Order: sequence, then C-alpha cells, then structure tokens
Amino acid sequence: MARVLAMWLSNNNNMKKLKITIALFFISALALSAQSFQEPFSDYFSMKECYVITNDGEHIHGKLRSAADSRGFITRVTIVDAQGVKHKFKAADIQRFVIKPDAFTKLRTLDEYSTSVEHVLKTDHDNILDREWVYYDAQPMPRRKNKVGLLQLLNPGFEEYIKVYHHPNGSKSMTVRVGGINWLGGKERTYWVVKGEGKPQIVRKSSFNKSFEWMFADEAEMRSALRRKADFGDFAGHIQAYNELRYKSLLSKNSN
Repeated sequence: MARVLAMWLSNNNNMKKLKITIALFFISALALSAQSFQEPFSDYFSMKECYVITNDGEHIHGKLRSAADSRGFITRVTIVDAQGVKHKFKAADIQRFVIKPDAFTKLRTLDEYSTSVEHVLKTDHDNILDREWVYYDAQPMPRRKNKVGLLQLLNPGFEEYIKVYHHPNGSKSMTVRVGGINWLGGKERTYWVVKGEGKPQIVRKSSFNKSFEWMFADEAEMRSALRRKADFGDFAGHIQAYNELRYKSLLSKNSN
C-alpha cells in the first residue's frame, strides 16, 4: 500500500518528502474493510478473451471484436470465436457478458482511482491488479423505457440476493485539496442496485437509510441497525451480513 501511495505522489511535481510522510501516517486510519465492492473498469478490452451466456443458457467463448454503449451501459457486443466466426449480440439477448482485463487496462484503472490520497488508500489495488474477469449483467437500463443494457457487477461472489452495479457518470464525493494535494474525495456516492428479480434502483449515500430499509428490512436483525444511522461505507458488509441471515433463515425453514 505504501509503495502504491508513494508512486502516486511521485507523479505530482510539487510533492515533498514531508507530504509523503504525512500521507503515510494516515494509512492505518484509512485501512481497507474486509468486504468491499470492486472498483469498476471503464474500458472494454478490445480483442481480449471473453464469453457470453445467452438467454438460452448457451456459452459462447471468443475475443471481443467490438462493443457499443449508451450513456455508459453496453448495449451490443460482437465476439469472434476460435474458428473466426463473428457472433453479434444485443444486450437483451444475453444473461451475462464476462471479459478478461489486460495489464494496460488494469494500470489505467489504477490511475483513474488516484484522484486523492484517501482514494488511493481505500482502493484495493490487489483486487484490480489480480482481477481475472469483469462481469456484466443484462438489466433494464435505468431511466430508459423498454431498453436493456449490460451493467457492470461490483459484488461478484456475494450477489445472491442483492446485486450492486456501477453507476456511470454517478455522483462522487467532493475533492478536498490542501497544499497542492488532493487529500479527500473521488469516491463513489451512488450505485445501481437490483434486489432479487426487481429492476435497478439508485442507491445514494445521501439517502442510504431509506434504501437500507428497502433492501434489508425483511430480516429483523438487519432492521436493528437502523437504530443508528446506517453507514454507506459499510454497504458491502451489510450485504454480506444480509446474505448470511437469509441463508440461516432458509436452513431454518427447511429443517421445520
């Protein structure tokens, strides 16, 4: 972590050793949480390994030839299989699109999330550098009637009941600049969220308590968290806790 921070600071012309020392001091206070969302990738990795799962359950593997998007959501993809055959898909034709990011895209993504010292420290750099696949699900496009797009999934592995997606052009926390350094800001403040088989709904940091009740109120133990203000920064942890409670509830029902 310290190495990554030092590399980021070295790209700013007016940084001094004192500023680096001060920045490193805050590492312990800004440590990563055990459970967090993945940082979204913004590129489509042309000619990289990928596969599509169609609505019929068919898996088609190949390399990405092209992708079209609307307002940041992928609407069409074309992949080329090992025999050189092109397969064109509309987002509405598939369940999931999965692609392998390359090294350049990973480094570019790291650079994009170097917007502030806080952001550098709170970003899971290993998760970006070691990411094997990026997942996109077909969902109704927010605020676009009867349109389907591919939304980038940010909580693969714990998305059984609640899926959290990247919100392109969504709100980010305000940047605080002191002494020529961006110390705070640049963090996501909105996500698109799908619970069960529902449609995507926006979840904002500013109204997280209200969204918390919508997402988790069907588990009584989660409702107790509303006795105090629910923390948007613990959103991923709340989902993991909810998943565990839902699993216990299912076991209890099956045992009766």
